Amino acid sequence: MKQFFKFFTASCLGTIAALVLLVAFFAIWGGIMASQNSSVSSNSILELDLNKLVPEKTNNVAQGQFDFDAEEYPGLRTIKRMLKHAKEDSKIKGIVLRSQSIPVGQATLHELIEGLEDFRSSGKFVYAYQDYYTQSAYLMATVADSIFLNPNGLVDLKGFGTMIPFFKPLMDKMGVKFDIYYAGKFKSATEPYRRTSMSEPNKKQTRQFLNEMFDEYAAVIQRNRNIEPAALDDIVSNFKGQSAQSALENNLVDGLWYHNDFKNFLKEKLDIKSSRKLKYIDIEDYLSKITLGSGSSKNKIAVIHSEGTITYGTNAKGETDDIRYLKLFDKLKRNDDIKAIVMRVNSPGGSALTSDIIWNEIEELKADSIPIVTSMGDYAASGGYYIACNSDSIFASPSTLTGSIGVFMMLPNVKKLLSEKVGVVFDTVKTHDLAVAGSFVYDPDAKENQIWQGSTDRLYAQFLQRVADGRGMEVDAVNEVAQGRVWTGRKGVEIGLVDKLGDLDDAIESAARMAGLDDYKVVEYPTIKENPFKGIMKAFEEAEASVGLTSRLQSNRKLGPIYRNIKEMETLMQMEGPIARMPFTIETN
Repeated sequence: MKQFFKFFTASCLGTIAALVLLVAFFAIWGGIMASQNSSVSSNSILELDLNKLVPEKTNNVAQGQFDFDAEEYPGLRTIKRMLKHAKEDSKIKGIVLRSQSIPVGQATLHELIEGLEDFRSSGKFVYAYQDYYTQSAYLMATVADSIFLNPNGLVDLKGFGTMIPFFKPLMDKMGVKFDIYYAGKFKSATEPYRRTSMSEPNKKQTRQFLNEMFDEYAAVIQRNRNIEPAALDDIVSNFKGQSAQSALENNLVDGLWYHNDFKNFLKEKLDIKSSRKLKYIDIEDYLSKITLGSGSSKNKIAVIHSEGTITYGTNAKGETDDIRYLKLFDKLKRNDDIKAIVMRVNSPGGSALTSDIIWNEIEELKADSIPIVTSMGDYAASGGYYIACNSDSIFASPSTLTGSIGVFMMLPNVKKLLSEKVGVVFDTVKTHDLAVAGSFVYDPDAKENQIWQGSTDRLYAQFLQRVADGRGMEVDAVNEVAQGRVWTGRKGVEIGLVDKLGDLDDAIESAARMAGLDDYKVVEYPTIKENPFKGIMKAFEEAEASVGLTSRLQSNRKLGPIYRNIKEMETLMQMEGPIARMPFTIETN
């Protein structure tokens, strides 16, 4: 036995030593490579490819415990600051937009467009080239000086629509049902589990905000491409971007070129010999070579990014949870340098309990006379609106989806599945009537139904009161625009849920004015800790790519809306207690 432990210990130590040496090797190699490529080459073209997720804060993306993906995810504010830097960088001659599809909401798209428009004001070029454009990529491409398309490509401009899967028929076949309690006639998040089609109130609200969002979308195209509203409506209604030639004839694009034609055009533009290579630099590489200053003032404005589903009892990137955010707020309350706070909310909601916990933290900060301003991203709905409603001021994009002031509970019931499909039945002995209330193997009785619905109604009443107090409205007035209904940011201003239309920069400037600050530094939270293995995996991937061996698994991205629907269902099943969440999320594609 002693020999076993001797050899076992030696084996473990050898493995650890090998890992340490491996880490050291890649660290040294990475340092050498960084020193060789530490500056931006002159006559460079910034290549903007946004075919992947753009989080609010850099790398704040959900990741599994053993997910060693080395990919970087630059955040929206980081990208906008990078564009400002590139605008003044003499080595960057222009930007090429290379996105086929951009998996973000429309509010994020508008902020990216604003950043590109500011870059163009320097006189530097912006061109777009793709084999085909989805609606999201085309909207961003319209800011370019010229849009080029593969001669066999298309512009997938067809208008906005949403398809909602309904799981009730499947659940019925499986013998599974959900005991559902909700408050608000427009609160439709539970419909896929209790209906087989959209309710009329749900169709009404969805039709309205889709039309409003498309109006915002169309206004950008009309302005940037000089297309009359009637002509654009005809293009969309008849899918006139479905062939490259038709897209050209209808002024959607400026030229039909193959990739080599586009490269030769850029070489001529930059006075580069045809035999020389163009110097492209992508977002991640450019960010690694520049420094985005955040100021040196002692006065700080904290930007707290609340993105993803609001969860309880978790502690993960890409989500807004109670564990991380309670620690974060406690840290901010003890920091005398924090003079104002901007909540950047990009969340469809989630746990009602966590939403109220964050609401209370904001109340405590306000009691210390710290100005609180909210900036809404693609979504600030349901629980996302709950944590925004008591801010001193609220900014939203015209296309932000907000409101959805309502609550629901879903309790799974697998009694039929177990008894009829599996052959398992339960019997119970209890001391009191409600001893097994909430069990997934018994049907709730009238008394239990009354309790769960009462709990849902009480939380809805609390939600209404929170909004009324925060917005200076009467509860009845809030109830009129609540009922779980989703509104756009532009409509939110009209009905009193939002103060002004504007982006994150507008919200930061407003917070600075409230705090009386002329000189300040912006600090962003939560702090994102990098996976310790990420650098090693990135080195491996770069080494593999150099010999053509890398083939990244992107199944989640390819599954698209199917994957998102499954993930949303999984998230709902993992939540406990009442939920404040909007029915679905939307991407402009």
